[in-house]
Amino acid sequence: MAEENQNGCLIVGEGVVLSGKFSVPDVASISGKIDGELSAREIIVGTTGVLNGKITADVMDVRGEVHQDLVSNKSLLIRSSGRVTGTISYVELEIEKGGDIHGTLVKLENKTVG
Repeated sequence: MAEENQNGCLIVGEGVVLSGKFSVPDVASISGKIDGELSAREIIVGTTGVLNGKITADVMDVRGEVHQDLVSNKSLLIRSSGRVTGTISYVELEIEKGGDIHGTLVKLENKTVG
């Protein structure tokens, strides 16, 4: 059991499979599988995590797999174990040695609040 409630967060554990449309105000930590749409301020995909569908976040840290449409409005980090396929839209992109990326890359303009 969690020691404290993490308001606005979603945690999908290993072995859990969800499908649908999810809007998360803060952090989504995915070690299971999600099919559908996921939007969050920050998405962390664990080594066993798999996301299929339309994925949108300001910050993304990918150690697992993301397939289809990915939009990262600030930074996208693909770790050495990460695999991303599909249409990848990003402002900043970093790929560790061993990270895998296939598809269409779209560089977005940095959105600054003024």
